Amino acid sequence: MSQRDRILQVALHRFAHHGIAATTIQDVADHAEVSKASVLYHFSSKAELVNHALTPSLDALEALISGMEDHTPGSAGMREGFISSFVDFLIDHRLATHVVVSHPYLAEDITALGRAQTMMGRMAQAVGEQTTGDDDRLRFGVAVSGATYALVSSGMLGVDTLDEESLRDGLRKVLSDMMLIRSPEVTE
Repeated sequence: MSQRDRILQVALHRFAHHGIAATTIQDVADHAEVSKASVLYHFSSKAELVNHALTPSLDALEALISGMEDHTPGSAGMREGFISSFVDFLIDHRLATHVVVSHPYLAEDITALGRAQTMMGRMAQAVGEQTTGDDDRLRFGVAVSGATYALVSSGMLGVDTLDEESLRDGLRKVLSDMMLIRSPEVTE
């Protein structure tokens, strides 16, 4: 791993676990075991460091949202595909999701956080186009935000002890139970 990549990895971890305001360039340097000058060689400011640390996750979110937007509203299979992709996104980008969710107040100051806010608006729009009414939109929104919160707060909820595959399978099952429209059962 390159020094730049190590700095980004450490920065993302520190931002997620300690907050952007509480994480200094020196803090990142110390935990990456490099000099502050090395961090500043690669990133001219903390805002630039945050932007670069979040970019891979935001690019992945962009692809997820574009996939939703490309589906014909109400198309078969959209929800199943979305659930699988969304769970993969949340697990693969857990730290960045935590940073975005816990720092919305910095969206005007940090470009990547502003981009994340814009994409969340696009996701809400796409959800609205893929749902069949108020109850369905509410169910979809609760499922998506609940899964996001469960991962961001995994330590408080006790799900941080699950291995990655159990967590992935569990989230897919819960989201499927909540989001997939089922035909009413016929009783005789």
